[in-house]
Amino acid sequence: MKRIFLIILSISLFISSTVIGFSLTENNEINITSESGILIDFESGDVLFEKNPHKIMYPASTTKIMTAILTLENANLNDEVIIDKETPFTGGSRIYVKEGEVFTVDQLLNSLMIESANDSAVALAKHISGSVEEFASLMNKRAKELGALDTNFRNPHGLPDKEHVSTAYDLAMISQYAMTIPKFTEIVKTVRYQIPETEKTNEIRYFRNRNRLLWGTGPSNRMDYDGKRIDIKYDIVDGIKTGYTSEAQQCLVSSASKDNRRVISVVLKAIRTNVYSDSKRLIDYGFDNFSVVNLINSGVVLKTVEVENGVEDILDLVTQDTISKIVPKDYTSSDIKQTIEVNPEIKAPINKGEVLGKLSYTLNGDIIGETNLLARDFIDEKQIYKVVKRIQDPANMNIYIVIIGLVLLYILWRTIVTIRRIRRRRRRWKW
Repeated sequence: MKRIFLIILSISLFISSTVIGFSLTENNEINITSESGILIDFESGDVLFEKNPHKIMYPASTTKIMTAILTLENANLNDEVIIDKETPFTGGSRIYVKEGEVFTVDQLLNSLMIESANDSAVALAKHISGSVEEFASLMNKRAKELGALDTNFRNPHGLPDKEHVSTAYDLAMISQYAMTIPKFTEIVKTVRYQIPETEKTNEIRYFRNRNRLLWGTGPSNRMDYDGKRIDIKYDIVDGIKTGYTSEAQQCLVSSASKDNRRVISVVLKAIRTNVYSDSKRLIDYGFDNFSVVNLINSGVVLKTVEVENGVEDILDLVTQDTISKIVPKDYTSSDIKQTIEVNPEIKAPINKGEVLGKLSYTLNGDIIGETNLLARDFIDEKQIYKVVKRIQDPANMNIYIVIIGLVLLYILWRTIVTIRRIRRRRRRWKW
């Protein structure tokens, strides 16, 4: 059931008729030091800011967002994973698993996202796909399904590989989906986690989230921001993943929620704490400069049309979906244009809920939302048109031919009988 839910959620998120992604960015309004970055609205996927969003970059441990997604889609959290002899030799950040040690998927998943454990990533990859190579193939396939355009994963952890690349845009699309998964959102906002002793390790493993936006306060956890020295911790941030290698430098994907809105930021190749100040700058920009407007509700009568051949002559068309959109706060309602398209011929019979047109909204020439126009009621066809259709139906034609033929034969027979009777009478008169 969990996998079915996630698949349905993914589909509903990416093909909804009310979600039309477009760019609202004005790059000259803010500046970030990172080489690449992007900010998107979580609900719509609209791009609110971008800087080299499609530039090929090394994603480092932000790779683990995809690893976590596939784990949640393909494994049971209570499954046990036995560590093989190669996994303990995984380099970089790790929890120092040992050959033969047993963990649950849940433990490895938490250590993957909180401690950024590379050995946990390998263990999960092998548990799901049998090998790192097969898992990487699965990663790439799923990334494309989630909207990634230029991503090529070679491993589940993000350790350096010249062919292991992604972009700020792709990571935003992947993360947008990831934040729809309840277990994922629960893990990435967790500050502290621990794994109890095992048969191979007789001490508790303690972890603190690598993302200092979740907890960083005090003299050693401060950053420069708008001319001030402030704590890195930002209360509205609720995840999601840091990354670092010498090639990638500091990378961070962040999620923040405020006033019933969520934004996702990605910054790649930042220097030191600039990864946090850049992320905060993007997040603040998204909340300070954009707002959500409700363009139309579902079920609104938008147009009344004439119906041909129907028992009723007119029909109301109603909107299928509610359309809410992220727009710049300084917009005016006249900037948004409404367009209604109705099918050229509307003939009965018409089913309730039948799609008969489309409503769309544009801002500065870009489509920002659209939905179908549906028939509000059922309208039956007039009886005479039903009869005509039955007659014209090829399936009934042979029957009609037989009936007509029988009628003609009957008429012919009656004619012959009548003629014979008339002749007999004439003969009698002559006698």
